[in-house]
Amino acid sequence: MQIEATTFPVLEPNQNVLNRAYFIEQICLVLAIQIVLINLFARVFVVVNNLLPAGLLQMHSTSALAVLCATVSLFFTEAGRSKRLRGIGKILAALTSMIAAATSWTPVLVFWQFDKFLHGNQIDATQSPSHISAFAFLLLGIVILLVRSRDSLFSRIADVGATVLVLLVLIVLSEFLFGMAHIPGSSTVGLPSFPTIICLTLLTAVSILRRAEHGVFSVFFGDGIGGRTARILTPVLLLLPFLRELGRARLLNAQLVPTHYATAVLSSVATIIAFVLLLFLVRLINRMQNEIHDLTLRDELTGLYNFRGFNLFADQAFRLARSARIPFGVLFIDMDNLKVINDELGHSAGSVSLVETAKLLNTTFRETDVIGRLGGDEFVVAGQFDSREIAVAIERLRSSAAAKSQMAGSRFLLSLSMGFAATDHSSDESLKSVVARADKAMYKEKRAKKRMALV
Repeated sequence: MQIEATTFPVLEPNQNVLNRAYFIEQICLVLAIQIVLINLFARVFVVVNNLLPAGLLQMHSTSALAVLCATVSLFFTEAGRSKRLRGIGKILAALTSMIAAATSWTPVLVFWQFDKFLHGNQIDATQSPSHISAFAFLLLGIVILLVRSRDSLFSRIADVGATVLVLLVLIVLSEFLFGMAHIPGSSTVGLPSFPTIICLTLLTAVSILRRAEHGVFSVFFGDGIGGRTARILTPVLLLLPFLRELGRARLLNAQLVPTHYATAVLSSVATIIAFVLLLFLVRLINRMQNEIHDLTLRDELTGLYNFRGFNLFADQAFRLARSARIPFGVLFIDMDNLKVINDELGHSAGSVSLVETAKLLNTTFRETDVIGRLGGDEFVVAGQFDSREIAVAIERLRSSAAAKSQMAGSRFLLSLSMGFAATDHSSDESLKSVVARADKAMYKEKRAKKRMALV
């Protein structure tokens, strides 16, 4: 009997991960729009400017406008939006890149003059829009414009642009953090303002999550071993280098260890962290491998061994019994009225009957016995028992099936036809032959039941 192989969509995106990604996207977009609106209102209303911290109000008008266009564009290009909104979103994405390009080529633009007008010409060149942020917004607009593209060329451009954008934002963010931490060799001079960096980071995160639904980053949403591994490793790999540099600065500034030992200490700590991560990863892969192994050897509905699993483990038990000179037997079981249940009550009721039969088998036989569902309404049990032991088990199984039917108030009695075949260590009979004899005995009992029903 052949069981159709079950395929598992390990490369399909995990819906739970997609839902969490969508939730993160919404949070990032809301934070970005709040930051940019605060900066724009502060330029018009003095009271807002006086109430909020100065560090939150350093975004240049050009950057604020680019953030506004990019954020609204990402809102409009979400899945499920109308074609008209998606078109407006693409226009805004293109406008983001155009603003960034114009800023990088001609720093003294209308926006610059507008800022000077609002602040009474009390704004200096150090607050001008950064060329780094201009290039980042240029890439951001291109990525948003192509984020859902499925064309091979545009898809590659979107992936490359997203990768470069992430690299650029990481450089800017790390330089800003290192500069704020006064790490030697780092400075915040020439970097975008703090709110601009935050908005860039948030919008880049949204773009990467959005791009991960289609492009090369889709591995992060996968439901297989690769996807799970990527989701676990990514935060560690992103944070570890920055933590190492921050730790170096802390060790040197606080003089917790001699200067010439700082590199050795941090390298050793990084090695231990990598080793712990490796152990965790190996355990994760082994657990998922066991899950996959169970899925390929077990029946999805009942949890019993399927045809392949039964043959594998029953053959092992059969060989062990023969080498130990212990009797070995096979019980073949068939549900008498599964077709009637399916026709009268529906296939869902039939599935419930199959599950209940599997539970009865699990409670009747020992953990060392091999219990399987060969397909349809046929079950089989193999183990180290003789005719006397199996007779007791059969009687207990019939009583349990009758009691289960009465307790459930079912319209149909859970009726089982069973056939048993045994062999001993002196026989050269194969397991396949023993199963065939048990199957034949089961059909003999089933035919006897039909004859009695006709009488």
